[in-house]
Amino acid sequence: MDIGRAFNYPRNDPGWVTKMLILGVVSVVPILNLAGFGYMIEGLRRVARGDDSALPEWDNFGGYFSDGLRILVTYLVYALPLLLILGVFIGITIASGEHGDSLGLLGLLVNLFQLFWQFVLWVVWPALVIQVAFRPGWGVGFDFGALMGTVTRNVGAYVMALVMTVAFGILGSVGILACGVGVLITAPYAQMCTAHLFAQLAQGNLDQVHPAEYS
Repeated sequence: MDIGRAFNYPRNDPGWVTKMLILGVVSVVPILNLAGFGYMIEGLRRVARGDDSALPEWDNFGGYFSDGLRILVTYLVYALPLLLILGVFIGITIASGEHGDSLGLLGLLVNLFQLFWQFVLWVVWPALVIQVAFRPGWGVGFDFGALMGTVTRNVGAYVMALVMTVAFGILGSVGILACGVGVLITAPYAQMCTAHLFAQLAQGNLDQVHPAEYS
């Protein structure tokens, strides 16, 4: 796992500032922000093929949007157990009209499950993105064998990628300090650094995903 290459990836492109600004603006617009996820996926594909000399062009907005939509739908399906339990708890709370000890215990259990499920979603996120990036269709994110293959093939690299997603996330939030405007650069920069890390994971799982399909 080459962290330095991932960090420098966006700046390899002479026009990186313009492309990051476009990504930043797209990412803050509801619905359109799905294209931002798709743009990240396209960068992931290119790096996995060995091309990290430049960022993708903004010339396939529809394709980027479609990829982002597949990511969203897949993620929402994975989040359904959490959403269902939260909905049931809220319904019980409203119906009871009180907050006794039993509801307090139930609330604690719900919070524990929420923390657990959010942790699970965080762990599988890189593998999920890789599957959607390199395999067509809407059900590829539910190929659990392939997902686990990506997670377990190189556990050390996978854990490092998880840790660095947090680090890059912190980097992305730094732009908020500049009256919020800087986040239009730092957040997308961090996003593309993360794309490079995920691409490095994909390069070690070529029998699980198929970059050739996107050549």
